Amino acid sequence: MIAYDRTALGDLEAITEVAVGAVRRQVRVSLGPWSGDDFDPGGLRGAPVVIVPDPAWTELARRGALRAGAQPTVLILPGDAPRIGIQLLVAYAEGVDVTIVEGGTGAVMTLARILGGRPIPALPLPDPYAVDRLFEGCEVDVDVPVPSLEGDEREGLRKTIGPLALHDVHHLVEVDPRPAFDDLGLEIAGAAPAALTAAAAGVLAGRVSVRSRRWRLAAS
Repeated sequence: MIAYDRTALGDLEAITEVAVGAVRRQVRVSLGPWSGDDFDPGGLRGAPVVIVPDPAWTELARRGALRAGAQPTVLILPGDAPRIGIQLLVAYAEGVDVTIVEGGTGAVMTLARILGGRPIPALPLPDPYAVDRLFEGCEVDVDVPVPSLEGDEREGLRKTIGPLALHDVHHLVEVDPRPAFDDLGLEIAGAAPAALTAAAAGVLAGRVSVRSRRWRLAAS
């Protein structure tokens, strides 16, 4: 659960415990100026926050979430949005089910986890340096969607991802990216690796949002 505090200048702070692997640590993060009421102590309550480093693939992530999540409410934010933590909390309080952050980094993943959300990064494959940049500032372990492919494509993807050693810290989750491509009427054969990962991230977010909406209904 999240406790909220205010500084002398009126900035809102979130204080909570975050699990990183088997270790739990208390964190305090400033969210910026906020004159409204405190937010739900549950924060984002497991709502998905998709991190798409390249806006070119945002639509695939969005369509994947819509198709797999039975038409959830989706919000798109820029990674450099001011007071993004407060924007995430306000959006969730107003009924947003999935948030996609364009150009987000590891710092946004960390913030989403601190606020009780589920960060889902879309890997910018095949560039290993872009993947490194994506995870800069990420201080938590996250679920990393890996497109489930077949045959040579699967083997090629594994050879690309393996040297990145993401499994040392994070949790790799195989996800079928096809719902996003189907929703757009696109062929998946020959798709760019980054398109596949964005689609998989959106599909996973859609599935997660279904469970999150069930909690909302049960709590209302």
